[in-house]
Amino acid sequence: MKAIYLLKRRGAPIGDATMDFLHGRPFNVGEAPYCPACGRPMGMLSWEPPLRAELETWGKRFGDMAFGPGGDILISERFKDLWLKSGLVGLEGFEPVEIVKVVRRGKRFKEPPPAYFRVVAQRSQAAFDVVSSGVQWLEPPSPRCDVCRVGGNAKGWERIVLEEEPKENIFTVRGLGAWVLVDEHFKRFVEEHGLSNCPLVPAEEAAHWF
Repeated sequence: MKAIYLLKRRGAPIGDATMDFLHGRPFNVGEAPYCPACGRPMGMLSWEPPLRAELETWGKRFGDMAFGPGGDILISERFKDLWLKSGLVGLEGFEPVEIVKVVRRGKRFKEPPPAYFRVVAQRSQAAFDVVSSGVQWLEPPSPRCDVCRVGGNAKGWERIVLEEEPKENIFTVRGLGAWVLVDEHFKRFVEEHGLSNCPLVPAEEAAHWF
């Protein structure tokens, strides 16, 4: 199986282009995705146009990615143009976002933000392997839907292992909510183009405890 990485989201500053975002208020929401088999919600309410965002920077420049609520990701215009030429798959949306506010937590640089676009990682048919990943439960799922794998109350996991190899280069998987994963081809794409604020953690090291 190809190497898999966790795309680390909001959290402690990790570089000179660390950046998060919040939805600019007021904002519109739509329906959450539902499992076609069991009917359970598989994520948060969708963020609907007009898309307005507030950026929060922690370094000394704007990043090529920004992470916010749910599974939404902002990417710079440079990232978008490079991605659309790359032949990689797994991102959808590419809707322009109006930046209505910038809060600089780190160095107070004066450059205006570049154009940003909202994307969402596609949901893969690959599934999270709860046994091999060392999941510990507060409340185990019983019964567990074989389609969406939603259910239970996990304390966390020791690593991320998938049951099968995903076809996408960036994706979410059944049973792991909005956590975004990428493969070795995405990692190479980021490194070759020097894209910033794309922190990747090897799946075997991606322990998480709630």
